[in-house]
Amino acid sequence: MSFDTTKCGDRIEVRASYIAFRDDQPTFDDFIDVAVDHIIPFCLPRSEIRAAKDALCKGDHVAVGRTMTRLSEKARALFIKAKKGSHRSGEAGEIILYILNEWILQAPQIVSKMYLKTNNQMPVHGTDGIHARYDDSNKKLYLYWGESKAHANLTSALASALDSISDFVQKAHEKREIEIVASHADLDGLDDKSKEAILRYLDPYDENSNDRVASHSCLLIFQYAKPPEAELGKAEAAFREMVQATVENFVADIKKAVEGKNLSPQRFEFFLLPVPSVQAFRDKFQSKIGWPHD
Repeated sequence: MSFDTTKCGDRIEVRASYIAFRDDQPTFDDFIDVAVDHIIPFCLPRSEIRAAKDALCKGDHVAVGRTMTRLSEKARALFIKAKKGSHRSGEAGEIILYILNEWILQAPQIVSKMYLKTNNQMPVHGTDGIHARYDDSNKKLYLYWGESKAHANLTSALASALDSISDFVQKAHEKREIEIVASHADLDGLDDKSKEAILRYLDPYDENSNDRVASHSCLLIFQYAKPPEAELGKAEAAFREMVQATVENFVADIKKAVEGKNLSPQRFEFFLLPVPSVQAFRDKFQSKIGWPHD
C-alpha cells in the first residue's frame, strides 16, 4: 500500500503491506507457509546453503534432497534453541522482517543472529537482524538494524519497538553490532564491490567509515479488528480502507512519537503488517516448524 510520508521528514519512512486475499479471505495459512520456507536462509550462513546449490548444478538430485532436508532440520532446531534461550515466543516476525529487508530494501542479511546465538555461545542479543546494502552510485554503505514486534495493537507494538531502540542507542549497542559484523559477516555470494565496501566502511580507521549510514528497520505486526461485513467480492476493498485509515494516523503521529523518545537523529524504516490474530500468527508458525506448544 502507498502513503504520503512527506510529513515524517527525511529520516522516517513508513510502508504497509497486508496478507493477500483469495475469494474474500486473507491467505493467512499460506502466509505462514511462506515464512517457514525462509527459515533456512534466515538461520544459516549462505556458505552452508551453497552445498545444496552446487549439488543441483551437478545434477545430483538425491544429494540436493538429502542436503535440503538436513538444512531444514538444522535451521528449525537452531530457531527453536535460540528462542527458548532468549525466553521469547517463537513468532515469525523476525523472518518476515528478513524477507522485507531483502525484498523491499534490497539489503541482504550479512550476519545470521540465530546461527551465532546457538553456535558461538556469544552475547549477540541486541537487534533482530543485521542487513546491509552498498550503493555504488553515491559510495555509501547502508546498514539496517532489525527490530520486530508483534502486539495486539499498533500503538503497543510501536511503543515496544521505540523502547528497544532507545535502549539500543543509550547503551551504544551499535558499536557491538558493528564488531559482530566485522568478525562474523556472511558475505558469501555478494559481489566484490559490496564485500570490499562492507569491510572498509566498518573500519573506524578508514575514512570511508564516515559514509556509513545506519537505519532501524522496524516491523510492527498488529492485530486488526474484524471489518464490518461487506458485500460479496468487496471484503478486500473494505479491509484496505480500514488499514488505510490506521496507517494514515500512524504516519501523522510517528514523528512526534520518535521525538518523544529523543530519537530524532536516528533513521527509521517502518514496515506495518496487520494480521487477523497475533496469537494465531505465533501458534501456527510454531506448529509448522515442529515446536510443541508449552
